[in-house]
Amino acid sequence: MMQKKSGEPLSARWKAYIKKNPGIAYLLYAAVGILAVLLYLSGSRIDCTKSEQTETVAPAASTASRDALERRLINVLSEIRGAGKVDVLVTYETNGEIVTATVRQTDEDVKDANGSSGNQTSRTVREVTEPATIETQNGHAPIVLYEIEPTVRGVIVVAEGAADFSVREKLQAAVRAVTGVAITQIEVFEMSFGS
Repeated sequence: MMQKKSGEPLSARWKAYIKKNPGIAYLLYAAVGILAVLLYLSGSRIDCTKSEQTETVAPAASTASRDALERRLINVLSEIRGAGKVDVLVTYETNGEIVTATVRQTDEDVKDANGSSGNQTSRTVREVTEPATIETQNGHAPIVLYEIEPTVRGVIVVAEGAADFSVREKLQAAVRAVTGVAITQIEVFEMSFGS
């Protein structure tokens, strides 16, 4: 902590403290940066509702998360005593979805026309909703609010040790713990010796 030195102004003591502890300076810079981004976003009228996902963003993310789930399951299940070599297939009911922030802009066009029956006013309102983006080194990228994981329909586990009932139960319990699906949606089979 800072010790009070008599006669020295508070700003000088803070400067000395920050100079001795450079980590504090980095935290202050990060806080100022986050505050600047929040102020910028609040000023650009971002509407945080579900928007249409762009095909370049959503499929890549869901495929990556699907493959990652299968790899994690294979790694974990193969560590269970007696399981031996393991392979996993996960099927899905729904695809994952990436929800991005959107910007809604409203344009209003009012026209006055002088006709034979007097002044006439026509009004046209046009509303445009588009994904909110941020500038990156590679161009513009959408602002992702959150990702909805795909819903698992069922899991097939093929394991060398699946002939043993207790190993089969452990495999099912582990898959259920990771995916949250019911035991009836998990099938465990014994691996053939030729695999």
